[in-house]
Amino acid sequence: MRKAHPVGESEFASLMSAFGPFLPDEARFPIGIAVSGGADSLCLAWLMRRWRRAVLALIVDHGLRDNSAAEAEETAFRLQALDIPSVILRLDSVIRTGSLQKNARIARYEALEAACLSRGILDLALGHHERDQVETFLLREAHGSSTHGLAAMAFARETPQLRYLRPLLEVAPERLRATLRRQGIQWVEDSSNRNPVFERVRIRLSLDQSGHRAARAQLALHAGRRNEAALVSAGALSKLQADPLGFVVMDSLPGDPALLGRLWQSVSGAVYPPSPQALATLIAAPRPVTLGGAQLCAAGRLGKTWLLVREPAAIAGRIAAQSGVTWDGRFTLRGMVPEPGTEIGALGAEARHFRDHALPAKILSGLPALWIGTRLMAVPQLGAFAAPHWARLRFSFSPAMPLSDPSFWPEYRETVKT
Repeated sequence: MRKAHPVGESEFASLMSAFGPFLPDEARFPIGIAVSGGADSLCLAWLMRRWRRAVLALIVDHGLRDNSAAEAEETAFRLQALDIPSVILRLDSVIRTGSLQKNARIARYEALEAACLSRGILDLALGHHERDQVETFLLREAHGSSTHGLAAMAFARETPQLRYLRPLLEVAPERLRATLRRQGIQWVEDSSNRNPVFERVRIRLSLDQSGHRAARAQLALHAGRRNEAALVSAGALSKLQADPLGFVVMDSLPGDPALLGRLWQSVSGAVYPPSPQALATLIAAPRPVTLGGAQLCAAGRLGKTWLLVREPAAIAGRIAAQSGVTWDGRFTLRGMVPEPGTEIGALGAEARHFRDHALPAKILSGLPALWIGTRLMAVPQLGAFAAPHWARLRFSFSPAMPLSDPSFWPEYRETVKT
């Protein structure tokens, strides 16, 4: 293998141009960088700081190893020496039963997203590289993932709160280490990356050059299909009626399981959609069904064929009302709550008082309402308020998954720089 050459600043600027345009390079518009202290994320931080001044490195200490706190502090010290501002996020909620790596990953992303939201960060850069992408493909292939899942990680993935960027997804990890070595920058080696108890590590240790090339060829195929599907889905969305009250009406089900899955997530507020197999079966033979926190039923008087609504039995219970809190994974409260003891809960049986409304009861009953004990104080989305000062409150429909998918996947050129 040829000697790996470092990633240059102009090359990195070209990689970042795929995600632009960005907000001005000012301290009040930073881009977040997830930094573990390993070579990949540390190199990303170094490159990002030379491309843009307004960045903030977010170091996550999972607390899973005895020396994790010291490693986080060491990483922060290295970043400071490189003139890169940073903050350490310490986790104490990683579930240690089941899949430890999966649980740590979930906790890590929750902490990163919360840190970005609290600081007004809209973009978070991740250090995943080309070998990570191949390993992700092989993992998903081994677990029977759909063709969409086999496209592996996207260059850019957007959620309602944050956009995740992976500018190094076509860069070999050897080049990242070569970049750090040229600058004389040390990094932390995570011993778990060599522990064969983890499936990803076993794949990494067994992967030879020919297997790597074969996996990349398959990635190219599935990534191309995923990008094409995103364009088709964008056109299909124009034929749907997705209402900000949290339901969807349609003449027919979209033919793409991925798009139907996004609709299902939007309505249910679920983190994941139903399985692609279940959705493909439903598309082939549409029928009323309750699945994954949402119900597909006849649209009736709404003038369409199908109605997708939140499953009543799965709706979240009451929570304390405060500005910015999201209820049921779908609705975010905006405005200051005028009275203590106010809770957010479903309108429920009180929907009977809105019988003159054009919407059916199964939609009305699932709307968020403001309660004090048994007293209904407001249903902002219906313009119903117990007193004028409650009218300052409103709910915005904020599902975990947007309907449109602006994500895009690598094109996978035949040659890879080394």
